[in-house]
Amino acid sequence: MKNIYRIIDANLNRIAEGLRVIEDIARFNFQDAGTTERLRAFRHGVRKKFIHIEDKLILSRNAVDDTGKEISLKTELDKKKDLQHLITANFKRVEEGLRSIEESSKIIGDYKKSKEVEEIRFQIYTLEKEFKGFYKKRLPQGIYGITAEKFSSGRKNIQVVKDMIKGGVKTVQYREKHGAKNFRDIYKECMEIRRITRDNGIIFIVNDYIDIAMAVEADGVHLGQDDMPVDQARQLVGSGMIIGLSTHSPDQARWALESEADYIGVGPVFKTYTKEDVCDPVGFDYLEYVVDNVPMPFVAIGGIKEDNIHEIMIRGAKTVALVTEITGAEDVAEKVERLRFVMEKEIYKKDTI
Repeated sequence: MKNIYRIIDANLNRIAEGLRVIEDIARFNFQDAGTTERLRAFRHGVRKKFIHIEDKLILSRNAVDDTGKEISLKTELDKKKDLQHLITANFKRVEEGLRSIEESSKIIGDYKKSKEVEEIRFQIYTLEKEFKGFYKKRLPQGIYGITAEKFSSGRKNIQVVKDMIKGGVKTVQYREKHGAKNFRDIYKECMEIRRITRDNGIIFIVNDYIDIAMAVEADGVHLGQDDMPVDQARQLVGSGMIIGLSTHSPDQARWALESEADYIGVGPVFKTYTKEDVCDPVGFDYLEYVVDNVPMPFVAIGGIKEDNIHEIMIRGAKTVALVTEITGAEDVAEKVERLRFVMEKEIYKKDTI
């Protein structure tokens, strides 16, 4: 029986430590007072449920002879590559600890405590789901760059992406026409672009290829009206990935609002030649409709150049996608910098009116 108390003691410590890590992230990283307080309440609440056997738990403790120490020192399974993985790992630590205590409580005959711990475990599952909203990435404002090797003056996508980032793009979308390259080459390019964008803190979106977006751990996927429906795509990619949807009319925008899309593409505003199957320009009317009626992030796209981007900005756009204007520029980084200057100037003018 002593070893059962030892299991409960070890898992109480494990749960408290895991909750403390998540609590500190909620407090210092996300600065969410409500979630911080809930986590704190869980941390203290689990301890209090076993205060009546605290002496037995402490007496059962034997950290010196714990065989798990050597196993832990040798493994690399607990490495964390980013904040999301850190949060997920600690939620799993808490949930597994609760399950272990739940089962061990039955052995010592405390079925009431077992059920109480089970209830806490289900509450933690719900909190973990809610927590995903904190670290889900969102579409940034600014320049949204799109690859187009056919229009890149002989340069490869990788080089253009590097130059875009140097110039200050906030988002990079990989777009390659079906059949232009084989699937393996597209995958390799996306893997490299994922590495580059992650190292530079840039949002990386893959156009159309949901499987590749998932395989390279892209931040998101962008879909067209004829691609897989957004809600089905969401079931595949999960809640943590951004989903963008191209729209060309008020009806499509209203439908997007009811779907699980995170942002919409609005366009083509002007005539564009980068896509063969593109619809006619939607003009400013649709752009203005979205600004006034659609409360979700959007990116204006289609035929936008340095000499007309101000017309997009004055109508309320905050994120703008340009393709050939950037990929075909003699100096990609310099072009992005000039475009950013125009955008920032228009934002400054609006803020000072």
